[in-house]
Amino acid sequence: MCLRELIAGSSANAVRVQQGISEVLRTGNLQGKPALIVHGRADTQVPVAFSSRPYFGRNKIVEGANSKLSYIEVTNAQHFDAFLAFPGYGDRFVPAHRYYIQAMDMMYANLKTGAALPASQVVRTVPRGLTGAVVNPITAANVPPIKTVPAVADQITFSNNIVTVAD
Repeated sequence: MCLRELIAGSSANAVRVQQGISEVLRTGNLQGKPALIVHGRADTQVPVAFSSRPYFGRNKIVEGANSKLSYIEVTNAQHFDAFLAFPGYGDRFVPAHRYYIQAMDMMYANLKTGAALPASQVVRTVPRGLTGAVVNPITAANVPPIKTVPAVADQITFSNNIVTVAD
């Protein structure tokens, strides 16, 4: 009830919270500019459900069919690639930086030659795991590429003001 009052109420604290929220809201209007969001689904510091997914939905509401935003969610990835050398990270997570580089290459091709940006999708990675206490070497099978046209089961869609993300 206390949290609800801060959002919907009229107390001094509620007004202050509502004002703060309005100061940080983003319109989601990219004004037709092409954009790619790549986000690791395993990111617990910046969860997809509180950042990239809602922004993707807001953009689709605001820009509709004119939106040129593609949203890529990478399983088993998070934004602390520097931690992959620490115990417990390398065997469970894949490097997100690989997808950042690929997304930048895709954006460059789009801007330079008009190449299509990828459709919004989930990229399904495979953690390396361990052999004994040693992290297995990373291979292409662990970090498949972003596809220009993903399989239906991997698509992220927007319809009737609802973002649907493949499991």
